Amino acid sequence: MLTSILGAQLSWHFASGWVFEPAIVGPDSVEYSLKEGPHAGRHAVQRFYYQRVAPGVETTAWYEESGAVVHMTWYLQTQTVHRFAALPAWLAQDMTVYRGDNQDPAFIEKIRKLISRGSDWPRHIMDDDGYFKVI
Repeated sequence: MLTSILGAQLSWHFASGWVFEPAIVGPDSVEYSLKEGPHAGRHAVQRFYYQRVAPGVETTAWYEESGAVVHMTWYLQTQTVHRFAALPAWLAQDMTVYRGDNQDPAFIEKIRKLISRGSDWPRHIMDDDGYFKVI
């Protein structure tokens, strides 16, 4: 059984069709590529906050460059995950604009322009479950 999400390389899936692969979880960051979903082709490195809340249950939470807030609860024994995310309104209207690499300065500049022109509110809430596999 996986003893911690930290240090794992994962493929993680949601019923909505989102597939993150690979997702590499470090001690204070996650690096992921979105393989399937509304902004497939996205690559990102996100610094996160981590907590082990109970034996076999861990959480990660981060704030993305778009203003999105993401919180994941990882259930290690069942290899399931719960996602809560609050996306800005401008991003929820067209998630394809989020394709790209957040390590690329041109991508970050594009996102900053979209933020300055778009509405943050009302937030689009994602509250769903999925599973993950160690790869």
